[in-house]
Amino acid sequence: MELNERITVIRKTMGLTQEQLGELVGVSRQAVSKWESGQTVPDAITVAKLCRALNVSADYVLLGKEPEEGEPAAPPAEPPYEPPKECPICKRPAEGSICPGCGYPVPVQPPRGPSYALVSEGVVGTVENDRRAAELMQYCGFSQGYANTCCKQMSEYGTYTLLRRGLSDTAVQWLASHLDQDLFRLKIVEDCGESDDMLVIKRRAMELPAVKPNKEPMGFGGTVLAVAVGVILALFLLSVF
Repeated sequence: MELNERITVIRKTMGLTQEQLGELVGVSRQAVSKWESGQTVPDAITVAKLCRALNVSADYVLLGKEPEEGEPAAPPAEPPYEPPKECPICKRPAEGSICPGCGYPVPVQPPRGPSYALVSEGVVGTVENDRRAAELMQYCGFSQGYANTCCKQMSEYGTYTLLRRGLSDTAVQWLASHLDQDLFRLKIVEDCGESDDMLVIKRRAMELPAVKPNKEPMGFGGTVLAVAVGVILALFLLSVF
């Protein structure tokens, strides 16, 4: 078999589509299609990624060399990653690429690195708790009763509240950026498996994402006023000079 045929056989043996293999090695489906049709060949770095993703030796991918007698065969390949059936953020059923509940992009690769939790150390401002509860219901998947209880305890007693735990770094940053930081005092902590009570009092592990200012567009009246002020200022400058 030629190189292109070996890539095709290994991919199909692992039950991967061309698109899934492309995601594993960081290329497009079209690139994988061109490899398998023999139009192009992967470079050395991509071959190394292919070997790791397909759990085969470079000798086999490049040369078709089978393990020699007495040489241990490569361990069985891990099954391809399957996206979660529920959203990691709000825990609602997630079908497709976007969670219909909170809008989080469903991950296509397994989470890596440490786990994190998002904690509210209390509330900000004096707005009605209904607005805070609506945020927790949408983005954290809280029931209305639980959201109302949490907001009441935070606003009346300053209670620390665990909003979500077991999240990847990208997921916890996404959640923190979508919850209104004008309503909650948030912090991100590393989740090492502690109890909920211990988790909420841990020191922050990373900074919160920057909040973009929500500037309202200038209305018609404001525009007219700005123009009038500009004209008066121009006339004044002309009279002086």
